Amino acid sequence: MWRSFGLGSLLSAGMLLFASFSHSTTYSLNSYSLGPGATNNSTSTTYKTQANVGEISGTGSSTTYTERSGAVQAEQLNTPLAPTVSNGSGTFYNELLVTINTGILPPDTTYAIAVLPSPYTTTYYVQTTGLLGGSPVFQSYTAWGNSGGYYVTGLSNNTSYEVEIGAMQGLFTNTEYGPSATATTTAPSLTFSISPTSLSLGSLTAGSVITGGTNITTSLTTDAESGADVFVVGEYGGLYSPSKSYKIAGTTGNLASLGEGFGLQGVSVSDSSGGPFSLITPYNGSGNNVGTDATYFNEILSTPQEIQSGSGVIKVQAKSGATDPAATDYQEVLTFSASAQF
Repeated sequence: MWRSFGLGSLLSAGMLLFASFSHSTTYSLNSYSLGPGATNNSTSTTYKTQANVGEISGTGSSTTYTERSGAVQAEQLNTPLAPTVSNGSGTFYNELLVTINTGILPPDTTYAIAVLPSPYTTTYYVQTTGLLGGSPVFQSYTAWGNSGGYYVTGLSNNTSYEVEIGAMQGLFTNTEYGPSATATTTAPSLTFSISPTSLSLGSLTAGSVITGGTNITTSLTTDAESGADVFVVGEYGGLYSPSKSYKIAGTTGNLASLGEGFGLQGVSVSDSSGGPFSLITPYNGSGNNVGTDATYFNEILSTPQEIQSGSGVIKVQAKSGATDPAATDYQEVLTFSASAQF
């Protein structure tokens, strides 16, 4: 005679135990599922999908990480680290230098750079031109400038920007954007000065070229991306004697071979960074070759880009003729001005 083993009761008890939550004194797994294992993959030249059935599911998170279980999630890249963002030590007014921190991400990873201007509510993405656009652009670390970084341009001055990095590898979905770094563009600046504000040529001797005992030094600093220029203009356009109503006119050329004249000559130029600061023809002559002193502005110095501590030294030269009236009040008022292209 066969006896019943109570199979129904055994199965019922097992099902009740299988449905309980797993826990210990140190963790609690709130939910999970088991099912028949299966996978499915579809690909084309532009995408790849991967599906799995029967994985263990569950998530965990804290203020510093997000954990997602499953084989597909395990294949994803780590979220990129915060980038390094520079405002050029306080000199960039319309750009920032962004350097991606690759961390432990593999070398074939591509990256996108997200930029959020203050108040950080709108997200833009750096394009291959360096300008901001509405869609992310993924490029290699090399294309984004390697350790030298990549200039993000066309920014507003005196504005704070958050910068975040997203990553992607192969045909898999890109990561979330990582933690941000912040930098602020500066306000455009230009400082310019001359020294001294007056000088004496000494006594004019007919037929002799004289120079002032003191040179004029111009000083220029600007963060203008497209550079700056220095101009000079004379009140009289030469050395003028009010008492005699006579002018030794400003001229361009070699005073040694001219009957008379008055002009300016660049002595030297220098800068601490940026530039270069350079003299403009005809003020870059030597000997007694001078550029004219006129009643309209003439460019005398120039820099093609931003410059720090640019210095241009200039001297004046004069020659009186044999028939020039003698006077003690020959004078000229020179005005130097600087303009920048921001």
